[in-house]
Amino acid sequence: MEQTERAVYSVQQFSNLIGKPRTVARVYMNRLVKRGLAKNVLKGKISFLDDDFVISAQMFEPSYISLSTALAFHELIPQISAFVECVTTRNSRKYPHLGITYHKISPKLFYGYSKLRKAWSYILIADPEKAVIDSLYFNAIDIDTVKDILPKLNSEKIEKYIKMFKGKGAEKIKRLLL
Repeated sequence: MEQTERAVYSVQQFSNLIGKPRTVARVYMNRLVKRGLAKNVLKGKISFLDDDFVISAQMFEPSYISLSTALAFHELIPQISAFVECVTTRNSRKYPHLGITYHKISPKLFYGYSKLRKAWSYILIADPEKAVIDSLYFNAIDIDTVKDILPKLNSEKIEKYIKMFKGKGAEKIKRLLL
């Protein structure tokens, strides 16, 4: 698994990895879970790492970790959300048993994230500047918090991201951040 850097696999992805039919891959996945070598995250999906960030970044694609989770990760806010909050271009979803929420965002606004190494795998997480923009877009942050965070952000990157921002609420976000 380490050579692919993936930790979360669907039946089809695992089938492709091992070069066996889906039915055989499903049996292998069940055996891996029973032996404690993998964790069942959803029906038809397993993870070889028990890490909420890795699972949330790879379970539902395309997506990246953002909002308060990314702001806390970048140490810009002290509180940690009860859920790992992600954005995706697909429909919004919530997985309470996993502690993961996905918020739908326009494909035009799907930018401003980095791939970071986590254990032997990876996560996709919003840059601090984009996490603030995403939080404003979803009305998930109050203005006082934005004012506290703003001096800690890269102003050139904020300007670049705002120029790229063509979505609903662009004027409001420009007014608050520039």
